[in-house]
Amino acid sequence: MRLAQLFTLSLALLLSACGFQLRGTGSFDFSLKELRFSSDDRLAPLAKTLQERLQDQGVTLTDSAEYSLHLGREAYSQRTISFTAGTRSSEQMLTSTVDYEIRSGQLPALIKGQAEVQRVQSFNQNHVSASSEEANMLREEMRNEMVMQLMLRLQAIKPEQLAVLRDATQAKVDAEAAAREAEHQRLLQEEKLFPIN
Repeated sequence: MRLAQLFTLSLALLLSACGFQLRGTGSFDFSLKELRFSSDDRLAPLAKTLQERLQDQGVTLTDSAEYSLHLGREAYSQRTISFTAGTRSSEQMLTSTVDYEIRSGQLPALIKGQAEVQRVQSFNQNHVSASSEEANMLREEMRNEMVMQLMLRLQAIKPEQLAVLRDATQAKVDAEAAAREAEHQRLLQEEKLFPIN
């Protein structure tokens, strides 16, 4: 394992633990003051961290909110992207992704998106435990960056934008329901005109 990488990761975790924040990770100004929060895995570290960050920024998480944020399950994968001499060491591409949706009541999703973070890790088969520890630290760093991505995207959403999307989605749902009802009535009329013996 590269000592420089380990030192950098250790320093980042130490600074975050003592309350230090890198530029761009501080306060947010959310137009959405209330959200209903749901997740495929509400107890997962990503979901818990996102809820805490939202509440820290003054967003009230309540079941009575007009709009809801639904978080999918975090997907994590890794693949080998290079080998060194003797194939005892390699570089792994670590990828974390999560899907999210902004919803209103029982309507289809108003906004859909996906956050993704990638990191490259050096893996040494002669030092598996050290490489595993580094992977855990990287995964935590990736999770924090994913939360940051989600916070930035939520910050950019305005209630007025959601209202327009909600009305358009409701109109589409109503039109589809009306079309289904019209087709149902047409079939009933055909049955009356041409009864099946």
